[in-house]
This record gives sequence, C-alpha cells and structure tokens, in this order.
Amino acid sequence: MKRFAAALLSFALLAPCALAAPPSAPDNTSALVVPNDLRDLVIQAGERLAPPDTPHLDLPSITVPLVENGRLAGYAFLNARLHLDDEARIPEIRAQLHFMVHDMVALAHAHPFTLVSRDDFTTGDTYAHWDRALTARLGPGVVTGLEPLAGGVRLLRRYR
Repeated sequence: MKRFAAALLSFALLAPCALAAPPSAPDNTSALVVPNDLRDLVIQAGERLAPPDTPHLDLPSITVPLVENGRLAGYAFLNARLHLDDEARIPEIRAQLHFMVHDMVALAHAHPFTLVSRDDFTTGDTYAHWDRALTARLGPGVVTGLEPLAGGVRLLRRYR
C-alpha cells in the first residue's frame, strides 16, 4: 500500500510538468540593454579592419618607442596597412617585407612617438620618414598610402 501511495504521489507531482505547454521559441532580441554594450564598437571595428577593395598589404605589428621629455616612457604597438598602386606588385613587396619592417623599426627608434597622456601619443614626423623609406625601398608611387589600423600603448612602470 505504501508503494502504491508513493507512486500515486510521484505521478501527481510529475503529471502537471508532463502536460504543460512546451517552452516558447527563444527570441533573439534582448530585453536587457547593458549600459556598456560593445556591439556598436565591435561593428565599427569590423568595418574599419575589413579589407578594402583597393590593392593593399597589411604589415606585421611594429613596436615604436614612446618618449616623454626625451626619456623612454613605453612602447606603442602599431598595426598598419599599405595601400598600393597595383595588386600585381604584392608578391615582390612581400619579398621585400622584412627589409621594409627593418627600415620602419629603425626609423621609429630614431624618430619615436611622443607620449601625450597615459593612453595617447602623437606620431610627429615618423610617418613622413616611413613614407620616404618605403619610396626608397619600393620605388616612387608604389605605396599610395600608409594607414594605421590599430595601436596599443604599453607604458613603463613609472608612467602608469
């Protein structure tokens, strides 16, 4: 009799769950709006980093010293894109890539960026020197533009 009562009790408790309506389909829209929602920033970054329709070559990350009052304050890590006049030149430019990056790093150490605040810097005349070096290495008119894609700052301890 006890077993029958236990079975009847468990059926009485579980039956409403089994007969309940199935859960509704999940809705893809969020009812909760988070104040620091990063979706718009992610979309903007994706649009900015998307490859253009014109010939281009993305360079490896370049580390540039940051100075303040003539003293090393940290480093900027820069990702840049070269805009080119002709897509057919990309293989020969890739063959010269290690020389180009060497030239750019050497010029960055000779003409470093200047630290403005904890998370901002100015490039000064570094880009002008890079343009001249790229023209000397690849020839005039091959590089039509140098576009910074992203940059990060890593400060030395005393500047943090």
